[in-house]
Amino acid sequence: MFYIFIIVSAMALITLINSLLLADPSLSQVANLALSTLLGTISVIAWDGIVALLIRRLPLPARWFAPDSKSFFVGKRERSFYRKIGINVWKDYVPELGCFTGFHKSEFSSPNDPAYLARFLMESNYGVVIHLANALLGYLIVLLPWCSSPTIAYPIALVNMILSLLPVAVLRFNTAPLRNIYLRSLQKVSSDNFIP
Repeated sequence: MFYIFIIVSAMALITLINSLLLADPSLSQVANLALSTLLGTISVIAWDGIVALLIRRLPLPARWFAPDSKSFFVGKRERSFYRKIGINVWKDYVPELGCFTGFHKSEFSSPNDPAYLARFLMESNYGVVIHLANALLGYLIVLLPWCSSPTIAYPIALVNMILSLLPVAVLRFNTAPLRNIYLRSLQKVSSDNFIP
């Protein structure tokens, strides 16, 4: 709901600012600006979905997203940065879209199962890549004819970038403790299976 509020508010603000940039805006000009803003917003959301689908469906090596992949290691400084920007205050407002993969990261149902924890980390790693790609590739909407005005396209892309980077922060913030739990569960399983 929070994201919908931000998107609708941003669309209204983009339309208003573009209307104020006109010398003497007519109702039809304002309507065209609103339509262009709406189409640009719908386009960037659709583009984000296409990028996410491609990343999930392309035959990328699974090891890139593995729970122990060094590419997704989160250090103390990074976690400290997230705390400084108040992540604990706003992280629950960031939507979790696990419904598209059948794995909800808002639930933590099997903290002692290494296979579950490995999947959780892998899904988080995929999420980081998808949201980073969306943050950067959203700027391609400037190439669309109905959204080619820089004063419309760039603000839409900027809002998209911010709303894409917030889930990256949440996923990265949760990765470090989750990885520690995963490593402990692996040690427990190996010690339980040890036969003297």
